[in-house]
Amino acid sequence: MIKRMSSSKKIPNRNILIIDDEPDVCDLLRIYLESQNWQVTTIDSPTSALELLEIQPFFLVMTDIAMPEMDGYEFINKMHKKGIPSQIALMTGFGYNPKHTLVKINRKYKYPIFFKPFEFKKPKLKDTVQKAWDTYHKGL
Repeated sequence: MIKRMSSSKKIPNRNILIIDDEPDVCDLLRIYLESQNWQVTTIDSPTSALELLEIQPFFLVMTDIAMPEMDGYEFINKMHKKGIPSQIALMTGFGYNPKHTLVKINRKYKYPIFFKPFEFKKPKLKDTVQKAWDTYHKGL
């Protein structure tokens, strides 16, 4: 039997969930973030990710915004409806397009966005993860 946690309860953790349908992207991010001493779980299905988020706390969810099962906008809305308190960062391999899901998300939410391919020499990813951890854990 799977024990469900209260999806709206924050629990101190070092867990990052990466959702992307491209295994190479998941592997690259997992290796990099684990080298920074974070605990990383990768998953290729937004539906499975939502189920996992109900049973395990993650301070940060990094999600691709263009996936076959559901887009990032739909995924983020479902996270919010479930009351999941994780911080969110977006990933995309697409440039700017006014009809892209990224634009739709940014009208409603303001999240960090990472464009593929990633540039690990710049501190943005490292700093964004640390800021997400600090924000999630504030007051815990």
